[in-house]
Formats: sequence, structure tokens, C-alpha cells
Amino acid sequence: MKLPGLVYDSPNRFTFKQRVQLALIPPAISYLYGGLASSCRWEVRNQHRMEQVIGHYGSVTLGVWHETTGMLLSLHKGRNFHSTASYSFDGELAARVCHYFGAETVRGSSSKGGSLALDQMEKAVPLVPCVGLTMDGPRGPRRVAKPGVAILAARTQRPIVPNACVVQPAWRTRSWDQFMIPKPFARVICDFGEPIPPPPSEDRDDIEFTRLQVEQSLNAITEALEVELGVSGQRALGAP
Repeated sequence: MKLPGLVYDSPNRFTFKQRVQLALIPPAISYLYGGLASSCRWEVRNQHRMEQVIGHYGSVTLGVWHETTGMLLSLHKGRNFHSTASYSFDGELAARVCHYFGAETVRGSSSKGGSLALDQMEKAVPLVPCVGLTMDGPRGPRRVAKPGVAILAARTQRPIVPNACVVQPAWRTRSWDQFMIPKPFARVICDFGEPIPPPPSEDRDDIEFTRLQVEQSLNAITEALEVELGVSGQRALGAP
């Protein structure tokens, strides 16, 4: 659900071809991906960690990897989950896909370091129960956190909860993030890490300390789940 006072729309004007794509692709992705996700066998662990933060602070900030966003949109459907997207065509496409999953994206220019989107997220935090940042987005490197999630936590003084998800078997795209698409009836495990305290300030050292904590925690959880499920060598789409 979109809320007053937040920016959800891109100011960019898109070509006729792009407008057609924006009208057709998001519902198709939602239908196909949502159908695959609903066929999976889901196991969710340590969700109480997220719920406890929501109960105490009124909302939670989740740190996630870009490759897991499809599955986590399915997991958090119905929570009015908010994230970010750029003004670009790709950002608009992502925003519309999220909307079909019952989530919303506040907007900002990635050319300005995402600062406008981060400002919007700061406004969203006290208004919705669940916000999430794809910490390695929008272009990677894969599984390396950018400082945005730590900066947001410093501004809002809310802890960060790492949220991992692993699927087996799955397809992987050839994009930088190796975005995962579940195969029918795949096994899915989603896990929540221990809440990580917000930085005491926006000082560079404080932000870096928290950024690294979240990155290491989320990678440790993800890698442990991959070992448990025997995830290795998942094929990219179109690979021979």
C-alpha cells in the first residue's frame, strides 16, 4: 500500500516500447515466479528475531542479498514491505514487479549515490512494519554490502536483521547477482540472523563497522544453508 508523503513514481518519460513492456512484463513475472514459489516446500527459521524487533521498535530493517529478492517478496507478502528502486527503466520495471507482489518501492536517483532513495526509506521506516535493502544492489559486487543499510540504521536507530534465503534446486540468471528462480517443488529455507545494533552515528568508522557486521552475518547464514541443502553449480538460464 502506498502512503502519503513518500515518492513512489519515476519522473522519467519512457518510450512507447518501454511503456508496453512495463504494462506486460510485471504481471507475467508475478504470475510465473509467484506460481513457482508457491509450489515450493518452505521452511522459515528464527522469524521470532524479526517479530521481536517489530514488537519493540514498531518496524524492522532487513538486510538481504539481491539474488534472493524474488523469494523474499513471496515470504513477506502482506506486510506492506517497502524497498528502493531507481528512476531508470530497470528501476521502474522492478518497482512494478514488487507492486504485484504486494510490496512498494520508494524512489531516488542511483546517479546521486542513492541518497534520495535513502532519504525516502528513512521516512518510510516509522510508517511500515518491514523495510528491506538489497545491500549489494543495484549492480554488485555480489554479496558485498554497500553502506546504505548501516546509514539507514544510524539515522533511524533501529537494528538490522539479516534475512537469508536458499533454494534447491533452482535456476540462476547470468546477471551479476546470479538471481535465483526456484524450480517446481524446490525446497526453500529462509533464516533470520541475530539483530545487529545500529551504528551510534554516521561517522565513517561506525558505518563501516556495522556494514561489515551485516555482510559477514548474512554471508555466514547463506553459506551454512547452502551447505545444508547441497547447493553448488546451479545452472544459469540458457547455459548448455
